[in-house]
Amino acid sequence: MAFTIASRDIEILRYEDRYRHQSMEVLRRSFFLHESVCIGSEVNITPQAQCDLELLCTEVANRGVTLIARHSPTDTILGVAFNILQTLNQRDANSYFEQFHDSKCTTDSSRSVLNYMIAMDAKVNLFEMYNVSCVLDIMYLSTLPAYAGHGIATKLVEQSIQLAEDLKTGKTVLNSSNSRPQLISALFSSRISQRVGEKIGFQFIKEVPHSEFIFRAFVDVSFTAHTTNYVRSEHALMFLSNLFGPWWLLGKTIPITMDSKK
Repeated sequence: MAFTIASRDIEILRYEDRYRHQSMEVLRRSFFLHESVCIGSEVNITPQAQCDLELLCTEVANRGVTLIARHSPTDTILGVAFNILQTLNQRDANSYFEQFHDSKCTTDSSRSVLNYMIAMDAKVNLFEMYNVSCVLDIMYLSTLPAYAGHGIATKLVEQSIQLAEDLKTGKTVLNSSNSRPQLISALFSSRISQRVGEKIGFQFIKEVPHSEFIFRAFVDVSFTAHTTNYVRSEHALMFLSNLFGPWWLLGKTIPITMDSKK
């Protein structure tokens, strides 16, 4: 059942722990059930894998750059952008995602999702390509299905860009980090999120066919039948909005002295 709400009643806020349960409920009712990689990795039918990814999202949210969409009249969370700051130093060592995969994933399904994220990060080295040391990445973007079509995902991405700009200029300072993002990136794996990136003007960087990623492929020697679970949806697209200039420029490359990208 779809609901109609007024745009003025949707407020984008920095994540607070008091909204943790509602934020995770958005994942349970939307992202885990409908996102292509989650379906392909059987997260949608593996409760423990969902618990693993909820832990990932809780840790990421507590880092201070996750945003939530709140329906003010009812104090209900309708959407979430789980954002994370990634730095050059983290890339040179084991990344946060690699560490989480090795130490906190307890199922093949959650490990598969982390493997996908790690592999996709490796497809494009943004730090080297753009000579930057810090990137704000929109890790997971999700809204409640009943509130689709109200521009909630668009608002979350727009405000994620604003947050990145405020961090870059020092207008907003994180207690836990002095990192200032020079780029904001996103990996959009569904046509819905891809349209959000296109609408806002993110610069397209790379298209990766989901057929590259296989989960639980095996050969049954008894029947010589090959069974493979593929990520369902044709392509994942990487987009980037650039934060080099006095303001982020949608879909444009800003000239700088070195090199000038989810």
